[in-house]
Amino acid sequence: MAMTPALATARIAARLTNRFALDLVKLGGFGRDVIDGLLLMAISQANVAKITRSPELQLAYATLDQIPSDDLRRPVSMSAIANSLRIPFETTRRRIQALAKLGVIHTTPRGVIVPQAPFSSPFYRMGAEGNYLLVRTLYFRLRAIGLLEHLPRPNSPVFDPDNPPIRLVMRSSAGYILRLAEPLNRLMGDLVTALLLMDIIDANTEHLLETHEDDLVLSTEGFIADEARRPVRANTLAERLGIPSETVRRHLKRILAADLCELADDGFVVSSRILARDRFVQYMSDNQTHMHRLFTGLAELGVISEWERQRSVVVSPLK
Repeated sequence: MAMTPALATARIAARLTNRFALDLVKLGGFGRDVIDGLLLMAISQANVAKITRSPELQLAYATLDQIPSDDLRRPVSMSAIANSLRIPFETTRRRIQALAKLGVIHTTPRGVIVPQAPFSSPFYRMGAEGNYLLVRTLYFRLRAIGLLEHLPRPNSPVFDPDNPPIRLVMRSSAGYILRLAEPLNRLMGDLVTALLLMDIIDANTEHLLETHEDDLVLSTEGFIADEARRPVRANTLAERLGIPSETVRRHLKRILAADLCELADDGFVVSSRILARDRFVQYMSDNQTHMHRLFTGLAELGVISEWERQRSVVVSPLK
């Protein structure tokens, strides 16, 4: 099927951003499962709302060595976190208590807070560097397919290449994931089920990530042909997301009942028939809007200009 350039670009972008969002959530858990990853991301982001609302503070606490002090963090209630993610309050409370026992979260009469200490650990720094690389790589991949060409290019401070704005980018990408929670909830009704659905889509086609677009076989709907998709088993999904197998099977029943995936001999598949539905097309559009907002914010803070400058230095011929 011949597709318009806009449709082809949207399809490629959807595959890239789906994998990107999953990778961010998995990194956000720092070795825990994706539900804890989402909770930690939401709590931390709420704690530093004073920073994310201020361009000056964003730049003041941009790098790994610039750690926001605890007096800049504001506690957030468990109910506010549960409501923002649409995760049941009892699940939220139980998981936060477990995280508090590990010392990752502090509970106070005013709410919960992720203190400064975990943000200076080697484990955090490794995850933060991985997050930064994911965001930077996605920017150049989207730019290569014709997206993000008209971002602002302000004359912002130049970042030191040896001390990049990793914390700034991590806060911005967490904001993107939390904004994505709303369209994901609309898509599936709850966030965990939606993440599982996203992971099925990713697992079905991840073996094609390095395949050139011109070599892909497409369905009549313009998506990767179903015969090229590889089914994924429930146990594999549990391992990929770090969620108990029984939890995965319970959510898979919901997805099957909603006819949002199909059961094949070797596992589960989200077919091109399903991906062509209006609710998926709307989700793809919402995701692209939030993605553009992420990179617009980074451009306004001078991050994109620095990435472009570094790239031009690398690719320019020696004089």
